[in-house]
Amino acid sequence: MIKEEQFVRLFVRYERELRGFAMTLLPNVVDAEDVVQDACVAMWQKIGDLQDESVFRPWAYSFVRFTALNKARKRNRSPLVFSEELVNTLASESESEADLAQAEFDALQTCLKKLPTHQRDVVLQYYHSASAGMAEIASSLQKNVDALYKILQRTREALRLCIERQLARDGLNISTKNTESQ
Repeated sequence: MIKEEQFVRLFVRYERELRGFAMTLLPNVVDAEDVVQDACVAMWQKIGDLQDESVFRPWAYSFVRFTALNKARKRNRSPLVFSEELVNTLASESESEADLAQAEFDALQTCLKKLPTHQRDVVLQYYHSASAGMAEIASSLQKNVDALYKILQRTREALRLCIERQLARDGLNISTKNTESQ
């Protein structure tokens, strides 16, 4: 059984994701926020049922899903409320997308660790220095701007290939997803 502090930590960690999930299920932001709050209360009341924090995410998703369905049922007379079937379809698709996004993120973290130090430094400085321009980053790394762009281009390609291989090992395929959205 997880402790109250663990629950709070986990809820804070996943709150934004749960809110996004709720917004895919309901027609407006206010309802989605209400659902996440109501789901949090319900989860808190059932905290004793959660035995392991590794299953918190799907457990929390199910609370948000059922809370959204209950809200939709109560407001069923409104033409702006999604049908239960649509909410279930959206929920399934959203959960799958969230799972894939998490797998992609995990693969990215693994692949970043595999990069040579100089490539990892370029990537981290480029993406973590929002206010710094390429010239400033190039100067801090003692590279010229053109060389930095080339390193970044090669590193992105290496990361893309590494992520695809990592996901393929896990039985996932993002190349299909990327070509469908283009």
